[in-house]
Amino acid sequence: MGLLLVAASGLCFGILPIFNRQAAALGLGVPTFLAVRFLVAGGALWAWLALRGPRARLRGGQVAGFAGMGLLYVVESGLYFASSRRIPVALTALLLYLYPVLVALWEWLAGRHRLEGRDRVALAASLLGTALAVGSPGRGTDALGLAMGLATAFGYTAYMLLGARLQKGVPALVASAWIMGTAGVLYLALALAAHRWEPVLALKAWKPLLGLAVVGTLLPIPMLLAGMARIGAARASVVSTLEPLGACLFGALFLGELLRPWQWLGAALILGAVVLLSAERSAEEPLAER
Repeated sequence: MGLLLVAASGLCFGILPIFNRQAAALGLGVPTFLAVRFLVAGGALWAWLALRGPRARLRGGQVAGFAGMGLLYVVESGLYFASSRRIPVALTALLLYLYPVLVALWEWLAGRHRLEGRDRVALAASLLGTALAVGSPGRGTDALGLAMGLATAFGYTAYMLLGARLQKGVPALVASAWIMGTAGVLYLALALAAHRWEPVLALKAWKPLLGLAVVGTLLPIPMLLAGMARIGAARASVVSTLEPLGACLFGALFLGELLRPWQWLGAALILGAVVLLSAERSAEEPLAER
């Protein structure tokens, strides 16, 4: 069940950039797009919890932690969606999947894990894969889009590590409601402060917004948290590689974006590094729960 939950979550996340591009074509900016995403999804979760959801009493530190995850999600999702409007969606998704290597490096710097032979091979493979993937990314690529895609991996690393620690003993729906609710409020405040709140355009773009809120948020975030609680962050990171593969497929089907042969080689190296890192840790405790 844990594997299925994470796999389904990855495929749902893989289609997110398609909704993003559709909204961009209608003129909707990223702040309003993501404010509506999290407000709708977060509101639906809180309503479900009030009616039929699990009850959980959270300590003050846990509430603050999930609010911090919401802030991290604001940063990470903003970078991700801004990047995927500037470069091919498959490339943005691949850059995000540098995060398992960053997790391994963090563990090494924190003195919790030694970089053995397999870790070093994975690190080299991910670096080479990134170089191949971005070396000649093709039409529509720019330096800022690439930089934002790389920064997404750092934000998601922090999100995953914190999430695996806080999720223990907390129902996935409760954690998701706090995270998405915080993200929605923060994005709304950001949009209003920057004078980029666009409700008229949001109504015009209701179809991609609905897909974003339901298929790309309300379903995959609780599934990821629930699946990660069952199989751990290490195994979850392997199964989640369906996300960039799904993004490649959806980008080709709906946007006509095709990776070049050396980019496919880079993708294989990046995803292979994820598998190498996670296979080594599969018999251990999840990284973020130590």
